[in-house]
Amino acid sequence: MIWTRGETIGRGGFGLVSKANVLQQNGDRFPHVIAVKTAKISASDSLVKEKKLLDIFNDCPSILHCYGDDVTTEEGDELYNILLEYAAGGCLADRTMGKGLPENIVRRHTKSMLIALTHVHRLGYVHCDVKPHNILLVADSLPSRKKRVGEIAKLADFGSAKKIKDDEDNKEFRGTVLYAAPESIIHQEYLPESDIWALGCTVLHMITGKSPWKVEKEDKAEDVLFKIGCSEELPKIPSKASKDAKNFLSKCLIKNPKARWTADKLLSHPFVESGAVVSGGSRWWQARDLGQLSVVDLAMGKLKGFEPENSEQTALERGRHGAASIGID
Repeated sequence: MIWTRGETIGRGGFGLVSKANVLQQNGDRFPHVIAVKTAKISASDSLVKEKKLLDIFNDCPSILHCYGDDVTTEEGDELYNILLEYAAGGCLADRTMGKGLPENIVRRHTKSMLIALTHVHRLGYVHCDVKPHNILLVADSLPSRKKRVGEIAKLADFGSAKKIKDDEDNKEFRGTVLYAAPESIIHQEYLPESDIWALGCTVLHMITGKSPWKVEKEDKAEDVLFKIGCSEELPKIPSKASKDAKNFLSKCLIKNPKARWTADKLLSHPFVESGAVVSGGSRWWQARDLGQLSVVDLAMGKLKGFEPENSEQTALERGRHGAASIGID
């Protein structure tokens, strides 16, 4: 594939994301517009890891598609690029900025995320950073679909993902504090159940348009960490949510991880049963890196990106690739 880099649409600690135009294809059929995630070769370990994981997950219709990778030399720098599906609709964090989505849309996007997580978990991995910023909206362009749904929500950004049984670096915090499960805050444990808690927080965000935990300007990092990880408090479910939505969230937002429903079981919940099925075959229905900062470091005031609600920082800048991400909108 021959492509030319266009405007920059995102930045992070890993490098940048650009919109790109495909000029020439080598036999395979690619879209005319793609997204290119780029890092200098010397700092590309995270992207190389993400590319390998995307290859593993690439046949799931609810996960952002990867078309390959390449190396380019631009302005004297040798760059590593992964070539990704372009999400014209941006991310859910942008779409829900300050306002909730209609419940029929929330149901559809939730179902798509459950399909993605079911696939990831069955293959023995945990995403570790499920949040609206990492769910991208891709145009529904499949000609075979009888009823078009407009946009398909796809899970993206696997830079924090890990194998379920991999204990390597198990004391390193992964993800975004306000979407992290209690066991991840306290013990830095990352299990499929941790993704389910984060999904519940994300569904709550879609309904309300706000972060799952309310954080005031005067709140300290250690207070937020204690509330999520150690207290009995749960994210507040709004009264306007439907009975099905409230019940669905009650199966996700449980302090005891073993009591949470699995992604596969949640696919049969009434809240998502009526959602449009993502195309990709019946088998799918049947079937910010915090670097070396520990939670203690965060509580001692070393947390960067700790901001009150109504922050004007863009969603792209709030991704996991900052020095740390608390995920306040």
